[in-house]
Amino acid sequence: MSEPEFDKSVVRADKWSKVVALLVAIAAFLIVRELVIDVQFASIAAATAGIGTRLYIPYHASVRVPESDRTSISEHPMAGAYHHGAAGIGLVVLSIVAVTAFAFTQGFVTSIGIGIIAGVGLYVVLSSVLPKG
Repeated sequence: MSEPEFDKSVVRADKWSKVVALLVAIAAFLIVRELVIDVQFASIAAATAGIGTRLYIPYHASVRVPESDRTSISEHPMAGAYHHGAAGIGLVVLSIVAVTAFAFTQGFVTSIGIGIIAGVGLYVVLSSVLPKG
């Protein structure tokens, strides 16, 4: 079984998304740590934002390729069968909502729970609205 061919811009975006995701995670950690002072919470929020960024960038590049030339990201043998764009945006929003909730409640578990509810809800909505990458 041969591996599917992806547009050069998608391959390039996939490579760069690793660097951008790392920078987003570092910046998010530093900002969240200053806002809420809790290092463990800042680590979780930063990792979530970084992973979301990593998922979204190749999806965005894939959607920009004309549909006739596009190979879906989900066709890659290492990619999961989920909507990568919705998951990426959902994870970033999860992180932002959780940080906002933590700033108001100071409850670790409560804030993460609120973030998860917001992120999953957004994923469900976006996975049916956004085009398949």
